[in-house]
Amino acid sequence: MRWWKNFVGEHERVRYQIEGIMPERALLRLKRAQIAVYHVKKTQKNQILLSVKKKDSEKVFAIFPNPCYNNSNGYSAYTAKRLGTAGVWRRLESLKRRTGLIIGGLLFCALTLYADGFIFGVRFVGTDIYAREAMIALEENGIKPFFRYESGSEDLVCAKLLKQKGVEFCSVQKRGLYAIVEVQLSPFLESAPEKGDMRALRSGTLLSITALRGTPQKKAGDSVQAGETLVAGYFQTQDGEKTAVEVIARASIACAYERTLQAASEEEAFATAYLELGLSERDEITQKSVVEQDGGFAVRIEYTAIQTLNF
Repeated sequence: MRWWKNFVGEHERVRYQIEGIMPERALLRLKRAQIAVYHVKKTQKNQILLSVKKKDSEKVFAIFPNPCYNNSNGYSAYTAKRLGTAGVWRRLESLKRRTGLIIGGLLFCALTLYADGFIFGVRFVGTDIYAREAMIALEENGIKPFFRYESGSEDLVCAKLLKQKGVEFCSVQKRGLYAIVEVQLSPFLESAPEKGDMRALRSGTLLSITALRGTPQKKAGDSVQAGETLVAGYFQTQDGEKTAVEVIARASIACAYERTLQAASEEEAFATAYLELGLSERDEITQKSVVEQDGGFAVRIEYTAIQTLNF
């Protein structure tokens, strides 16, 4: 870069303010000292502005001493004050001072554009009845929370969902920080009520249970295991007789997931656990923790599972 330094030294200009009686005479002194002068402008009766090459800058103070810049006791009818670089060099100097700010801004823009490609969750539009099937199809095609969104496989995801009973329309797209899965069911599909008892799909502590039809077998506060009957498909009369009915019920269960997973980072470990859980849009995560241990990450997720039957 020596050539650049030589170029700068040869062409960079420094602006000066010269003050004194008949300041035009000061130009003669500079000329006798073989100092080239540029952009001369008289601003006041006793003041002129001018520019010299940077390499001649120190000579100006030698000819016109200024107590602010040197301790010379010699007398001079003129004083010189440096105003900074001139023309494009002034802008380059300002740019140099702001290099850190500019680089930081560029880095922020680059990180924003990079992070914009990530998704942090999946949202369902229309119906989430096939949420579990959708999450599996998304993962199989590389669309996962806390990973970059890989476009081009949306049709493959929709192809699997369109095979589900009653699905008439499907679309997958990225909106902001989420993958949006829209599933519409045929308006002509008659949803037949599900038969049998309402059984727990997850293990945990029963928070609440509402049975519009059927007989609850558990109450709030009870521990339940996946597969246990929550609401039986019958109605018991005062005489003790049982009449079969189609269950209409809703239950919420406090659940916990704990597992040590192999992953490259906390985000990847949580994303893997999230996909394994296969939570629906109605389920809610209440607490989570990811702790690095020897051999992997210990992931704990506490969540409330919402379960319904013909509700």
